[in-house]
Order: sequence, then C-alpha cells, then structure tokens
Amino acid sequence: MAPARTVPAPLKYVVGIDIAKDTFVACFGRIDLHQHMSFGKEITFANTLAGFAALLAWASKQQGVDAPCWFVVEATGVYYEELAYFLADQAQALSVLLPNKVKHFAQSTEQKSKTDQLDARLLCRFGLERALPAWQPPTPALRQLRALSRERQSLTQQAARLKTQRHAYEHSYQPDARTLDRLNNRLHLLEQQLHAVDHDLAALLATEPELARKLAHLTSVPGIGLTTALVVVAETNGFVLMENERQLASYAGLDVVQRQSGLSAGATRISRRGNVRLRTALYLPAVSSLRYNPQQIAFYARLRARQPSGKPGVIAVMRKLLLLCYSLWKNDCAYDPHYHPARCPEKEVAPAS
Repeated sequence: MAPARTVPAPLKYVVGIDIAKDTFVACFGRIDLHQHMSFGKEITFANTLAGFAALLAWASKQQGVDAPCWFVVEATGVYYEELAYFLADQAQALSVLLPNKVKHFAQSTEQKSKTDQLDARLLCRFGLERALPAWQPPTPALRQLRALSRERQSLTQQAARLKTQRHAYEHSYQPDARTLDRLNNRLHLLEQQLHAVDHDLAALLATEPELARKLAHLTSVPGIGLTTALVVVAETNGFVLMENERQLASYAGLDVVQRQSGLSAGATRISRRGNVRLRTALYLPAVSSLRYNPQQIAFYARLRARQPSGKPGVIAVMRKLLLLCYSLWKNDCAYDPHYHPARCPEKEVAPAS
C-alpha cells in the first residue's frame, strides 16, 4: 500500500473579493512552502452585515492548519467601504488595492475573460503572490472631510451651471420675471448651502488641530488655497494608499502615457483614467501658480520652449503641484521655495495634449 501523500503546510491563506452594489464574490486560496497555489470554488454573499458575518464563518471553515489569512479587496467606488470597515473592526488582515494596480497585475497574467468569479480569483492570486500592505482605515475626521469636500464641489458646480443658465435667460428675448425669480431663488439656496458646508468644514478643522496643521503645509505653496488642499487630502484619504509619486499621478489620471509600435510613435498624453475631482481641483491652482510662483513659472517656460501649445504645460504644473502636496504631507513640513534636493532633478515631461 502506497504511503499517504503529505500535504505541505500553507504559508498563508487569501480571500479575494470582487464587490458590487448588492453582492460580492469571494474566492479562497492558499499557497504552500513549494509556492504551489490552490483555489476553492467562488461563493457569492450579500453586501450586508449578515453577508459579512457569513463571509468570516465561511473563511474560517476553509482554513486547515493555523496560518495567516488575508482579505484582498479592490477599491471600487464606495461599495467596498462597509466590508472593509467591518473586517478592520474584526481585526482581520486586509489589503485594499487601487484599481490601476489590479489592472496592471491582470495584464501580467494570461487571463483574458472577465467575470465576477474570475476577478475574485485574480485578487486572491494577487494576494498569494505578493506581499501586500495592510489597509489603514482613514480616521473619522478624514471620512467627514471627504463627504464635506465632495458636497462642496457638487454645490459649486451646480451654482456655476445655474449662473450660466441665468445669464443666458436674462439675455434672451423678453425673459419672464417669474422664471428669473425662481432661478435667483435656487441660486440663493445653493449659496446658503455652500455657506453651511464651509461652516461645517471650519468646525471640523477647529476640532482637529493636527489635520489643520498639516493642511497648512499644503496651503503654504503659492497657488494652493484651503479649498484645493481639502480636496487633495480628502480624495486621497491623506495619501494612505499611495506608496510613491508615480502611483499618485496614476490615481489622479495625470500620468503620462505614449503609444508606440515599430515606426509609429504617437504623441504623449495624460491618461485621464483617474480621480476627476483631483484634476478639477488642481487646474485653477496651476494657472494661478503660473502668475505667483517663480519656480512654476520657470518650469512652465522650459516646457513651452519645447511645446507650441500651453495646455500640456499647465497639465504638467498640475502634476507637479499634486506631487508637491504629497511630499509636504508625507514629510510633515511647509513649502520652502529655496529648497534644492540633493538628488538629480525630476525629469520634465509634459503631455502633448
């Protein structure tokens, strides 16, 4: 009789989770000492507290011997947040990955199809193959800051559209006074709500002196006001998921891409596949810094010497301001216009369009 085969002890377990609005798909996998990976059948759970509890019970049953167990989730919209906070509260090891990071990993595999089950298995494989950073939940202050910041951006955009609508109607043939009154009333309501949001933001910063202190580092940059600093910090959750400047630029959609094959070489451009709120918030500060910031003025002039159009230079300044905010926040220091890094200067690259 042949001896029983010994199953190598697992190094770790990973649960990959592809999440949607109402449900999520989980795939359980393990990797052993010989780097052999095995996967179980994908299971669908409800995206509710009951579903979260069922997930933990199911994952516990899948584990044999004692080994670390990680949950890997993609940061898709806001649907992952309830599950992520639940797992964090239960002291579970969790990694939350940016979508572009998952996409790049998927491109390195032979997986061509895309389903919820395959995506869950892909995330599970990602966690088995890589040593992923543990997710750090943003503080309640940062969560409140993001909600207020997004509300303010939405109200500002609505007010701008309403002003344009009112201006056009005022210059139309025989505008109705009653319609104008209603337009003015709606605009007045938006202005009142904007004032209320600003009051809530001021109250939040008054109760969070550490957050206010670090925001002051960002506003020390010429062209960066408090509103822009709030958006940058809120949309990046205090840069908690950002490991480097390249990842941050990609998250904002300000990374430079190029299409080249053989003799065909396309012009460089920004990807625009990122957080549009960040790009919107950085445009006017970039334009403003080209009037008041000598460093950015010189940087823009060098780019314009190589680019006939001014827009790529403005985009490059937007990227530079974002990375500067990242550096000031991470290093916990204010902007120093006379600072010169000892390393080689950053390569100046501007998209063509």
